Amino acid sequence: MDMVAIAPGSFIMGSPSNESGRSAWEGPEREVRVAGFWMASHPVTNAEYAAFLEEHPGEQSHTGWGALQTGDGALPVVGVSWHDAANYARWVGCRLPTEAEWEYAARAGSRDPYVLGISELDLGRTAWYRQNSEGRLHPAGTREPNAWGLYDMLGNVWEWVEDDVHPGYRDAPCDGSAWIDTPRSSDRIIRGCAFYDDARRMRVGMRDWRSSSCRGDDIGFRVARSAQRG
Repeated sequence: MDMVAIAPGSFIMGSPSNESGRSAWEGPEREVRVAGFWMASHPVTNAEYAAFLEEHPGEQSHTGWGALQTGDGALPVVGVSWHDAANYARWVGCRLPTEAEWEYAARAGSRDPYVLGISELDLGRTAWYRQNSEGRLHPAGTREPNAWGLYDMLGNVWEWVEDDVHPGYRDAPCDGSAWIDTPRSSDRIIRGCAFYDDARRMRVGMRDWRSSSCRGDDIGFRVARSAQRG
């Protein structure tokens, strides 16, 4: 798995109040300090997930995965719950990224709504979305990467992150850690949008949520690893 080193730093998390399409869920903006970590360059693919299933046949007991995956090993895997994704991440010695890590990595030092700029032309360079996807998934890593070498941070598939669901960032941690309740709720945040979303939603600040047991045909994931693990 190709991992990209993400340097530590600070960024403004959330969307400015005047950004077109922005919702209250994307604020308030606040500065977040993120420690260095590693991020997978692309979402986990069918081929990568198949290797996990071969060693963990019990993971195949859930319904739908076989029908949802198309046989193309380069496509992002879908039909995996948050728990499936977390189990895979542990298997490869990683974890799911926190929501702050995900947005920090996606922005790659920019405050633009799209990963490489402000226009829909910029969006089309990096993302499979409604206007260019033909209503289907595409192989991972076939659009341009962002400035830090990460592919598909917008579009193609939604991505699970570690955090529980909160309607905005008020009282969220500012150290890049996951925002986890005690006890944990059954819902988790997803980021990045999918191949069917339009440009208005296809923004770095856009966020949504699903039940952690959801196995949607539009949700995948990528993995991360803390820097101290090398």
